[in-house]
Amino acid sequence: MSTNSLRQRVPSLAESTCSFASESDEESTSTTQLTTIKSKQLERRRSSISEVANSTFLRKRLSRQSSLPWGHKRSTMIGISCFLFLLPIPCLFQSCCPFAALMLAVVTVSSFSSDYLYSGVESWSHLFDRALAPIAFFSNIHAVYSLFGIIWVLPAIIAVKCHVMAMYHSKQNNYDRFVIFHSLWHATGAGLILLSFGVNGLRECLGE
Repeated sequence: MSTNSLRQRVPSLAESTCSFASESDEESTSTTQLTTIKSKQLERRRSSISEVANSTFLRKRLSRQSSLPWGHKRSTMIGISCFLFLLPIPCLFQSCCPFAALMLAVVTVSSFSSDYLYSGVESWSHLFDRALAPIAFFSNIHAVYSLFGIIWVLPAIIAVKCHVMAMYHSKQNNYDRFVIFHSLWHATGAGLILLSFGVNGLRECLGE
């Protein structure tokens, strides 16, 4: 093998140094790009959190303002329907579901205050009712499920449907239909709990 041929196959020190420097530059560029991507992802997450915090929905949930467009206009039917939440309380207490019973008692006060006393006007009762109603709903869903099983939870869809329809008619500025469906939201919620106890009976507390 000739000397010239050997020289062609063996890279020079300068060539090796340039190759190493090129690889280092590529790694540095890749690292910079990765850091930039991560920074952009972090900024997007922060932006998303900020958007959620400033969203119209969240502002309305935490507002003292009423969501009703027609102002202070009381409905006796809605006012009476608020007290239907009191009816399942004895059954829940006797069946060892005190938290669900307590939430029904609390939401009776908050709903009567928000939906009747201060209907359509600014009040802290609206904020409290928006916060307490979901807790009362899901605590009673859990109570019925733990006592009687999933089959008795499924009819709660009817109550949710009434609530959705009430909100829809509120946005449509249809007062009469709002009154009907909002009253049904209260009535079906309490009535379905009573129905589950009426069919299945009370459950004794464990340990008694």
